[in-house]
Amino acid sequence: MMKHVALLWSQWSWVCIMVGWCMTVNVVEAAKSAASSSRELEKPFWVSHLQVGDSFTIPMSPVTLLIVLGSAVYLWRGFHKSSTATASHILMDDEIELKRIQQQVGQDQKKFAAAAEQYSTCPSGKQAGGNLGQFKQGSMAPPFDQAVFSRHTQVGTVVGPIQTSFGWHLIFLHERDEQRQLVVN
Repeated sequence: MMKHVALLWSQWSWVCIMVGWCMTVNVVEAAKSAASSSRELEKPFWVSHLQVGDSFTIPMSPVTLLIVLGSAVYLWRGFHKSSTATASHILMDDEIELKRIQQQVGQDQKKFAAAAEQYSTCPSGKQAGGNLGQFKQGSMAPPFDQAVFSRHTQVGTVVGPIQTSFGWHLIFLHERDEQRQLVVN
């Protein structure tokens, strides 16, 4: 649902840009046809062309310029927003042992938390059932980040084993900001 809303909103921004540009072109054409060769048609500032110096004119009204700049800022912020996720993990040095734990845990969140408290070598595993809390994309080791923010990884599932410089991870993905998935992958 959020993907469709974001896509429709970005399309709406482009419609606003095009309407603003067409309004400017129509005002310019109307002014040219209505103005006589000896005198210039007086227009309010907000619909007239932007004059830069004596010789350069930008064929855009201040209103259109504001619409274009506002839409550009909105789109830039939308496509540069960091995704966030909430996950738990079990960190171990032995991949084979981690696979055995993965088979015991299955997709059960409570079993995963209990296994994290019992087996994880990470301090977060001993304290909060492996819960890492909410984190932004790019704040974890790259293989960990790729596993968590991949569009193929479903929320509420166990992913792994994933190897990073810290060791082998088994990851349980609690939630993820789905809005940015169009850009992430």
